[in-house]
Amino acid sequence: MIQVEVVSPQGLLYTGEVESVNVPTVEGEVGILENHMYLMTLLKPGLVYFNGDDKNGIVVTYGILDVTPKKVLILTEEGYKLGELPPESKVREEFEKAVKQQATAQTMEELKEWEKAAEKARTLLEIIEKYG
Repeated sequence: MIQVEVVSPQGLLYTGEVESVNVPTVEGEVGILENHMYLMTLLKPGLVYFNGDDKNGIVVTYGILDVTPKKVLILTEEGYKLGELPPESKVREEFEKAVKQQATAQTMEELKEWEKAAEKARTLLEIIEKYG
């Protein structure tokens, strides 16, 4: 068993011992078991799920994944339990706004910021459609 904690600025979203945890990272989805090698990487928006059950998990956005042989710590900018996602209409508005803002971005930093917002909203929409 491996201890998992998912934390956002809003507080602790999940804590518990699991057989396995799957986490979306910038390198792709990572499956983690007890005694996993040390790992620290960046999260990308997606679903964190436990014991191979993708119907019961936590939706995360950007953040950091920190793995030790006995513990997985996921620090996310935003997190939602499946079934507690924002309304689809609100997420769709955010996506459309981000796409429009990309077209008028004045700097590379601004462009990257809106690309990040669009990716987050697109992923949330996909998860809402699949699990909503």
